[in-house]
Amino acid sequence: MIRRISFIKRKAGLTTDEFFARWMGRHAELLTQLPGLRGLRFTRIERCTPEAPGWDGLGESWFDSLEDFDRAFATEPLRSALLADREGCIGDSQTCYVEEPGGFTPPLGTSR
Repeated sequence: MIRRISFIKRKAGLTTDEFFARWMGRHAELLTQLPGLRGLRFTRIERCTPEAPGWDGLGESWFDSLEDFDRAFATEPLRSALLADREGCIGDSQTCYVEEPGGFTPPLGTSR
């Protein structure tokens, strides 16, 4: 199983509350529609070390394979809807993909 980990900064001009309302609301709703999604979790970051990146949130999604992930994010019209929504709330992000150990069960939901 593959986990996608994304460090997220809110779009300039959005308050923290505005960002989390949109990111954990509409954006999360769109992501739950991805075919093959095995798990989803959004988390609010309280502090970064070093502080310089200034990340606001951590998004995690799980798929059986990288191919399943690529296929899910290429699905239209969902792909276009996600990109459009991202423009309205996400300013910057960094993403990595990791392999989970066998037997891992991903969460499905959001946290705060």
